[in-house]
Amino acid sequence: MLVTIFVFNMNAGQPYRTLTLRVPFVLMACVSLYGCKEKYLPEIKDVSPNYIVIDGFINTGSDSTIIKVSRTFKLESKAVVAPERGAIVIVEAEGAASYTLPELSSKPGVYAIPSISHDQTKKYRLRVRTKDNKEYLSDFVESKVSPPVELTYDFRHGNLNICTNTQDATGKSQYYNYTYNETWQYRAPQESVIKIENKQLVYRHYPQDDIYNCYHHVPSSKITLATTTTLKEDRLADNLIIEILPTSQKVKIEYSVLVKQTVLTRAGFDFFETLKKNTEQVGSIFDAQPSQIYSNIRCITNAADVVIGFISAGTVTEKRILLVANNFPFPFEGRLSDQYCEDHAEILNTSQHKALLFDPTQSEYIPIQTYRDPWLPLPNNIIATKLWECADCRVQGGTNIVPPYWIY
Repeated sequence: MLVTIFVFNMNAGQPYRTLTLRVPFVLMACVSLYGCKEKYLPEIKDVSPNYIVIDGFINTGSDSTIIKVSRTFKLESKAVVAPERGAIVIVEAEGAASYTLPELSSKPGVYAIPSISHDQTKKYRLRVRTKDNKEYLSDFVESKVSPPVELTYDFRHGNLNICTNTQDATGKSQYYNYTYNETWQYRAPQESVIKIENKQLVYRHYPQDDIYNCYHHVPSSKITLATTTTLKEDRLADNLIIEILPTSQKVKIEYSVLVKQTVLTRAGFDFFETLKKNTEQVGSIFDAQPSQIYSNIRCITNAADVVIGFISAGTVTEKRILLVANNFPFPFEGRLSDQYCEDHAEILNTSQHKALLFDPTQSEYIPIQTYRDPWLPLPNNIIATKLWECADCRVQGGTNIVPPYWIY
């Protein structure tokens, strides 16, 4: 599902964080919600007036429509983002049916429906009614059909560059918005081939017990736009959207990106372009006021209420590319070494196994491999470490579940 209201790039199910308010409040609200968020559940006292944030895209294709509703509070010197629970969220087709989006029980403030009308000739709008009986209504917006998108890559300037390519023969698209989800494989500095099971050391079963190979999944955290209004035809060729340095962990083993393309109206493009410029100047002397960020959503019960967001509608086209690092013109590092981890690994003898590995409810150690003393006929020692980040790749935030589209 592509979320086009990238005021904040809110991703369903991700927690929230607090940020120190160093720039005007509305601008900081935009920035704080556009990236990853850490959960923050404060005891709210003396909260100042807040702004509602409506983040979503009315998908008139085959994918889901997901709307996220939240509040931004100014709490002392910090901006706090909280999901808006219990709202009524409705998509309305002009002169036709309406569709109520239920709130997801596992994701507060997220409202979704698998599919709505596939009629691209109609206009659509969003209606939101909150628990305090305030009602918010967007303008009717036309459904913009996204043309097919293709991906290419090259190594200009010594980096891995991912580019989009698209063309609309009718010339009706012109304003493009891109989001993407990156996945890359990485490895722990040391490979643990044994584990503790029922107070015994056993060899790991692969792939389910693999904690050496992991995968990061990261959504885009920036606004990525393109326009063809200055070109002779509605065509984008080798439009750069991602640039990865050769030193990045992303290009060490295997890398994939799923790019989603939507088409915006001129008003929608202007909104995101303004927001992009604002967020890029965080920490500067730039002084943006709420009225300077135009929204096509308004509060119809109180015209003075500030609403942040822009509703668009249309279809989504997408493309995935999967690249293997040993085909890159960069040094291949299929197996990483970490001298620090090697220096902090310990050899545990037989008498230490029970006390340090088997008896504790949760051992401080993670076993890595058996070690054979050259003076003894059988392996009797274990190499282990207390530094779990050295032997368990999941500690770095990734997952050891192999993506279904992976090659190796």
